[in-house]
Amino acid sequence: MSYIIKAIVDTYTHTTELYVTNNNLDRFAKADGWQTVDTLRYHAERKLKREIQDLEFWIPRQADQEATAKTWMNRYRASYSGDEISTNKLQSSMAKYKAEKFALTVMQSELASAKAAYKELTGATFTTIDDKPDAEMPDDIKAMFAELDALEAANEPEVKAKKKA
Repeated sequence: MSYIIKAIVDTYTHTTELYVTNNNLDRFAKADGWQTVDTLRYHAERKLKREIQDLEFWIPRQADQEATAKTWMNRYRASYSGDEISTNKLQSSMAKYKAEKFALTVMQSELASAKAAYKELTGATFTTIDDKPDAEMPDDIKAMFAELDALEAANEPEVKAKKKA
């Protein structure tokens, strides 16, 4: 568990004994009595949910930044000629790529530890990512994808023939 998630769980955990009355009309109901209760559990759940939501929102954007930095690094690597300017461009783009990659790795590990802490706390999983593949796709886009698939299928014999030649 990462330090941030551990701090959330530790800060928002307060187990204490409380006398719980489930039925206000009957003082001696069988469910009444002293129980050990985590009085801050709701707040811990809320903070962990917020952390998961935040990370699931930012991780795709960070992945895009990392991919862009990698593209620029590869461009400067390909155009490296050994002079001072190309060396500086390569070194700076490599440093940028390393920083973006590190940030993405940290965010992914934070998300994993937040999800694990939430599962340990509640016994359930939580995510904000809906898995709806192609369910909401408009009809005109579906038709365009079908047309593209047909064009690719028509071009496959030509590509195979060129490879053999």
